[in-house]
Amino acid sequence: MTSARYVEIPADALLGELAKVTAGVRSKGGKVEERTDGREVVFEITPPERITFVRVYTSLARGADAVRDCGEDAVRLVLGAYIPGLGNIPVFKPLAKSRRIYRTAPKGSDEERVAAFLERFKEALRDSYRAALHAPTCPSCKLAPMAERSTKDGGRKFLGCVRFPECRGTRPLPPEGGPL
Repeated sequence: MTSARYVEIPADALLGELAKVTAGVRSKGGKVEERTDGREVVFEITPPERITFVRVYTSLARGADAVRDCGEDAVRLVLGAYIPGLGNIPVFKPLAKSRRIYRTAPKGSDEERVAAFLERFKEALRDSYRAALHAPTCPSCKLAPMAERSTKDGGRKFLGCVRFPECRGTRPLPPEGGPL
């Protein structure tokens, strides 16, 4: 039995929002790739001229009425990049922890609850896209983005190349709220 706090999201509603977002990204020169990975549909949304992207994982399937049963999953967003790996085969590297958008919504009509979830989803996607758009490229190797890291003791935080240990490029974190 599903908890009342979860909301059933029609697949066409979520796909419709993704279609609007991806159309905007493409119109500005960005790229969008869609594929199926097991039980999930994955969208990779890449800003123009960037190596970083947002991966959207969702359990929806084209032609389905809704995503899996409520409470089983969430839509996930991962900021990442492909970097050269062994033999220059691209390897996916996440730049931050994945962000889950749970299918919950405040009380109201089904339509209001779906709209509330979709608004939270769009806001999280906008935040992740901005992070992909502004992720700094390593000044040392110029092949990979930088991500927030911390010293071994967990003390000092800094930006480090995601190709570490092959590249040891670092730079200080920007001031709180400032651009990377």
